Amino acid sequence: MNFKKRLIAILGQLGLTKKFQEKSLSQEEFRQVAEKYQKTYGSKYEDDLRAEEDADADARYQAQLDRIHDAIFNESDSEADDDDDEEEPDLESDDDDETVSESDEESDDEDQDEKPEEKAEMKKILRGVRSLKRRLRTMASEPTKGAPHQVVSVSVKNINGFGNTSDFLFGVRHPLFSMKNRWNQIAANPKAAVLLPTVDEQADGTAFYREAAAYAKSLQKRYQYLQQNGMLDVKLLESGTYSTNYDGVTSAGLGEQFVVLRQDALIARVLKKRDLTQHFPVAYGYQDRSLVFNTFFTEVSQAYQSGEVFKGSMKIENLMGYVDDAMIKMEWGPMKELERMYIGYLNKEGSDPIKWTMIEFQLLHSLEQAQVEQNKRRVRGIYVSPEKGVAGNYLNAGTGILYTLLRYVHEYKLLPNSDDAFNSYTDATMLASVQEFLADIRSKISEDMDIDEHCIYLNLNHQSWWIKNVRAAYGKDTDFAGPFGALSVVPDTTTKIIWMPYLGKLPFMMLQQPGNLQFLENVPGEMLGVKMQELMENVRAWSVWKEGTSAAFTGRMFNTRAEMEANAYEWQQIFINQFATQIADSVDGAKGFWHITDDETTVEGGKITISEIANAKAGVAYCIECGSDKALPKVAKSGNFAEITSAFEAKAVGDYIMVILRSDGKFAELERCVNGVRTINTSLQPNVPGGR
Repeated sequence: MNFKKRLIAILGQLGLTKKFQEKSLSQEEFRQVAEKYQKTYGSKYEDDLRAEEDADADARYQAQLDRIHDAIFNESDSEADDDDDEEEPDLESDDDDETVSESDEESDDEDQDEKPEEKAEMKKILRGVRSLKRRLRTMASEPTKGAPHQVVSVSVKNINGFGNTSDFLFGVRHPLFSMKNRWNQIAANPKAAVLLPTVDEQADGTAFYREAAAYAKSLQKRYQYLQQNGMLDVKLLESGTYSTNYDGVTSAGLGEQFVVLRQDALIARVLKKRDLTQHFPVAYGYQDRSLVFNTFFTEVSQAYQSGEVFKGSMKIENLMGYVDDAMIKMEWGPMKELERMYIGYLNKEGSDPIKWTMIEFQLLHSLEQAQVEQNKRRVRGIYVSPEKGVAGNYLNAGTGILYTLLRYVHEYKLLPNSDDAFNSYTDATMLASVQEFLADIRSKISEDMDIDEHCIYLNLNHQSWWIKNVRAAYGKDTDFAGPFGALSVVPDTTTKIIWMPYLGKLPFMMLQQPGNLQFLENVPGEMLGVKMQELMENVRAWSVWKEGTSAAFTGRMFNTRAEMEANAYEWQQIFINQFATQIADSVDGAKGFWHITDDETTVEGGKITISEIANAKAGVAYCIECGSDKALPKVAKSGNFAEITSAFEAKAVGDYIMVILRSDGKFAELERCVNGVRTINTSLQPNVPGGR
């Protein structure tokens, strides 16, 4: 069905055929026609075109479709149309004697093989289209008649454009989608890769890498704009809500609008993996270190009396927030291999509603993987300077929540709520342990403290244990849905639950006010700004960014463990259980990263010698700590511990050594504490507070 017949069908459905023939359509009625047409044929146009291509329709019909498409969407003929004072044709008329523009004549010369009746039909359609465009411009220039209320409906553009043409992928008139590029020809028809000439790495490869790098830079700028304007809502990005906002976009032409629409969809796909930032906000502007001030005020009010009797003071104690450098550094290629991977994706994932170009495809999947790794690192990561010439573990590109909390414990800023009842729990005791943990906190804070806005963070992997425990205690019909269900609020309390992923088997509990612990970065979207460089037939891609984790407020700070314990949680704003594994007679890395001795630890002469960490994993820093003066751990500088700075022997409760497995199977020392004196290995942890 050609354009004319489609338009006539729409007019008939709306009962506007007669008014259209009489040229008496109002502006509102014309809007209805345009909207109905878009809704009715928006997707069928692309399907019909692809069906014709698959059936190998003759070139004349394809050229006719391209000419109709140009007549509808190309603005280059607008001036000619304005100057054309020929009588507007009636689509119902078969009069073929009207004047044809020069562009029509030129296109007719190009299609000399067309039959006369086909040429005549094409002329009528093109004249009708241009007539509609003139009418639309005329009505748009006329003032809207006064009306008490008017609702204007706008149709959202399909992310996959209008349909492929011979010049542009998806019909999007933008250099990124040009069919002159080999990769866009393959995106339009994956089978074309077999028919195309052999890949020329110097031509095709270089052009692809250059376009990919330029697109990544544009993607980073779009992310920065969205972040700065509070427009990173995944659902709204996916729906295209923000794609009509072109502030900061050099040109708001139709091609650029489609690029923005697709970039928003790509960013939304990546952000779907970013599930932690809904619980821990991201703070920007950190290039190295920055102070976060905590202020404590003493009492100020008192009974009145005359004279200079003053009361009240203010004490400022700051936290140190810091970031470390992280990077993506990959080598791809040759171009032929990239094509093979891309075509394999299309064949396997052809039902994906969003059809990505080859450039978008390779950036999307690389960034999705990077985002998942960053999520895990933001929970379990610890920054460690890499071994020279050895690719580092993703967990060691930045420091996350767990090791930040452990650092606060070792810096005497955070006193764990330590009790066997909730330091560890099983599938049968989780509910009771959590309730007792909350009760213990409330029993120890002063009457002046308020924790009603605090939430408890629990291990998502143990959610099934939680459900089982709640049903056993409160009945099988317990409601787990909704904001006040048993999955959202701890039963018999008003404390809200936040379920944290990536915690493995850790029996983790933390009570804090949301927004206190936060992730730190320097510039929004730095990770997305992938740069590329050609190297023979391969390409190197990389991006560099900064990341870290910090609390805004932990509480008062102390110089010794004894002072911190004597404070008895006064002003403390983050509460954790001691999520450490109790050492029986050895250290097993499969049971966690924080290992602590107690009165039950097997000792000889009051000491236990650690000669190995069984099941140690790359990227994990293991802390061996003294939890009892009856079980002092010691580590000799030998065997797998031969690379530590010196032999370690705890002298008091709270002393510890932290090590990490290197590529040669030996353990390197990150930091230690002996007799309450903390020493940091700055060659491996250059930015940790206390190291410089």
